[in-house]
Amino acid sequence: MPEFIGSFKKLRYLNLSFTYFMGGIPARLGNLSSLYVLDLNDALDFAYHVDNLDWLSHLTSLKNLDLSWLKLTGAPDWFSSVNTLPSLQVLSMSYVGLDTIPASVVHVNFTSSLTVLDLSLNNFDSTLPKWLWNISGLTHLDLHESGFYGVIPDAIGDLGRLKELYMSDNQLTGNLSGWLEQMTNLIILDLSYNLFNGSMPSSSVGKLSNLTELYLDGNCLGGVISEVHFENLTRLQVLDLYDNSITISIGQSWVPPFQLRLVGLAKCQLGPQFPEWLQFQTQIEELYLADCKIAGTMPAWFWNISSSTIIFLDLSNNQIGGKLPSSLKFTKLERLQLDSNRFEGPLPTMLPSTLDTLFLSNNSFTGQLPIWPHVYSVALSDNMLDGGLSSSICQWTFLVYLDLSNNKLLGEIPYCLGKSLQILKFLILDNNHISGEIPHTIGFLSELQLLQLKNNSFSGEVPLSLKNCTKLQFLDLAQNNLVGSIMLWMGENLRQLVVLRLRSNMFSGVIPWQLARFEQLQILDLANNNFSGSIPHNIGNLNTMRSTTLYNESCDYESDVFTKGQDLYYLQCSMRRMKSLDFSNNHLTGEIPKGIGDLAGLKNLNLSRNHLQGKIPWEIEGMKSLESLDLSINDLSGSIPESLSALYSLSYLNLSYNNLSGRIPTGYQLQTLNDPSIYMGNADLCGPPTFKSCFNNKTTQNDIQEYKKEIPEWLWFYISMVLGYVMGFWTFCGILFLKDAWRHAYFRTIDDIYDRFWVQWHLIF
Repeated sequence: MPEFIGSFKKLRYLNLSFTYFMGGIPARLGNLSSLYVLDLNDALDFAYHVDNLDWLSHLTSLKNLDLSWLKLTGAPDWFSSVNTLPSLQVLSMSYVGLDTIPASVVHVNFTSSLTVLDLSLNNFDSTLPKWLWNISGLTHLDLHESGFYGVIPDAIGDLGRLKELYMSDNQLTGNLSGWLEQMTNLIILDLSYNLFNGSMPSSSVGKLSNLTELYLDGNCLGGVISEVHFENLTRLQVLDLYDNSITISIGQSWVPPFQLRLVGLAKCQLGPQFPEWLQFQTQIEELYLADCKIAGTMPAWFWNISSSTIIFLDLSNNQIGGKLPSSLKFTKLERLQLDSNRFEGPLPTMLPSTLDTLFLSNNSFTGQLPIWPHVYSVALSDNMLDGGLSSSICQWTFLVYLDLSNNKLLGEIPYCLGKSLQILKFLILDNNHISGEIPHTIGFLSELQLLQLKNNSFSGEVPLSLKNCTKLQFLDLAQNNLVGSIMLWMGENLRQLVVLRLRSNMFSGVIPWQLARFEQLQILDLANNNFSGSIPHNIGNLNTMRSTTLYNESCDYESDVFTKGQDLYYLQCSMRRMKSLDFSNNHLTGEIPKGIGDLAGLKNLNLSRNHLQGKIPWEIEGMKSLESLDLSINDLSGSIPESLSALYSLSYLNLSYNNLSGRIPTGYQLQTLNDPSIYMGNADLCGPPTFKSCFNNKTTQNDIQEYKKEIPEWLWFYISMVLGYVMGFWTFCGILFLKDAWRHAYFRTIDDIYDRFWVQWHLIF
């Protein structure tokens, strides 16, 4: 920022916003004593911060100051500098990294002059400062997302000139009565996403006759709202009460005194009848009535009002029935969400070119897919769509997200799909009747992140071309008729995989060690196949499973995981916390690798129904996050390691039907797992929770033998060497002690050797 600017002594107006200068702010700006307006909004590159604001005290004529998007973390005395400006009318300090603000001040210089105050997007972590309520001339106050908390005081009502009040996304509590009715000049009121409770009194809201925008969404408000609340709000354009426990009780014949642009009543009690008063609203652009307990059939007049203005429409999670118009081309819709309702009949054959998002899942739509060339994101899961997956889908060339799961679709994946939908990222076709081979053209989908084809009738091998989908994060081919082996390129090319499910197919061959190269893999499910050979020795190298940290930030994926003896479905973000390894029901042999204990973040391990031998490795104690462990129906032998009791998160254990022997460990977590069925089918196990006592020779001998087997051979060698040395030494000393002749002969020999050595030493030196 050039120093010479400070030499313009008569300068009244200086705007350096969005210049992104390097370095700091020159103190010479304090020479501009005639300055009325100083706009430094985003004037510095964000790598630089402001050390102090002392130079502000010289700008005594300043009326408008904007320091937004500067880094003021090095200027903790910001308030004392700003408080020296007696003529200040507008102060904007949004997103400047402030974390301190004085709770009370003896004298604030700008109480009589300030009209606009913006301290939004900071980190104060404080209650609202008391001096705010003395700035009686304020018309605009923006404190949203600033870290304020606590009860909102009635003293805020002293700011009776306020026209715009933004206090969203804090932790403010209290109710709306006692202060809101005093703010009769309010035009915009935004208190969304706080902790306000109680009802919305008509005596407060009803007096805000100038109000155009009301945002109370995301609070804890309750009570009933009726026509009385709105009879004076003739200028209202935005009504957002989303996610409150409010009951909207309005008569079907009511004619609103306003025309709304945005109606946000989602999760309010609005039903059971569809709100008839909406037919008088001819300017609605956004209508959100999701989860409002609305039932019945969609009224015929609704699509007439929708055709003119509505852009975003969300009626999801209700019980609304009826059929959609055969064509929606006449509408201006950009986003249409009708999922989880009772709509039926065929899908609209034509959509407006503006529509990019269409969510119609969990209804009763029938028939085949139309041609929708402009859609961007389509969810049609859980319907009754039938017929073949026709090539018409290849004309949806703008498609990024497609979910057709849980329908009755037949036929094969069209060959043209991979070549036409070049920007497709999510393809979900599970739980249908789709057959044939997975086309090799799937490899053309280079942007693909999720491919979910489970529970169909696919056959053949996984196409080699899939290795070109290097951005793939979720691959679920479970419950099909696929054959072949796991290709080595999976571990080489698909390095971003988070989920790999090949469960319940006819795959065979060995599990390649290259799978351990997956750096982000959280779920690896190869269960119910024909894999043979041993578990890869380097299985403990799976990076994400080794760590207890959550690496995957995405909430785009859902999947079922067989864990704790049951099939559990993990929804979106909850799946980020699941890390699972399932090799069950194959033909695996050999021992469980000791390195498996390095998987400290693993929550589910299932190796059951194989032919694994050897002992349960002692190193299993390293799996500190393990919640479910199933090693049942194998050929494991030896004792159960005591280290198993160190798995404090373990809530499900199955070691049944092996050849385990000896005493069952007790203590810590194992004491809570007292079901005898955990250990059934192991004839030589004893102790609680089984009913077999350990006080018999056979069990005792087994324990001794197992203890000996636990000690490695190299340790036996050193133990034997030490014992031999000790015994030989004390045998020799004992003989010398008991036989005088031997003792005298031994010491004479020592003296002779010493004398000879002494003579030789002197002859040489």
